[in-house]
Amino acid sequence: MIVRHRPAARSFAPGSAIDQSFDRTFDQLTSSLFAPRRRFPDVEAAWADDGTLVLTVDLPGVPADSVSVEVAGRSITLGAHTDSLEWSRSLQLGTSLDPAKVTARHLDGRLTVRIGAVDAPEARSIPIDTSPAGAGAAIESESGDQSIEQSSSD
Repeated sequence: MIVRHRPAARSFAPGSAIDQSFDRTFDQLTSSLFAPRRRFPDVEAAWADDGTLVLTVDLPGVPADSVSVEVAGRSITLGAHTDSLEWSRSLQLGTSLDPAKVTARHLDGRLTVRIGAVDAPEARSIPIDTSPAGAGAAIESESGDQSIEQSSSD
């Protein structure tokens, strides 16, 4: 049992700033020692050599069927829901990550989520039209479904 004792000497006047500061510090210390701590799982993120983002969460004692991973647009939500735990974290995916390339594994109380990188676009050659352009001439794309009309205002 911790008991605070005020000294008999009047070195600290009751209600003084020093006395109040000591009381506040003592209350913080005792409440931090005896208050129940609730620990939430932390999401750890690391980049793999292939540009994949790897998220890991330790969920000891949580069965795999109580764990969820959801992707909506560029947001990913990790969750664990049991009788004693309600936990979820949402993260926004950057443009270098592909939401369609998400895999998840729950093994021995550890959830590992891998988010693949966006594929680099392939270079393509654009044909150049060399025919003379007249007023109101249309340039058609190779697929023929789009056109851009040009008009001169000379």
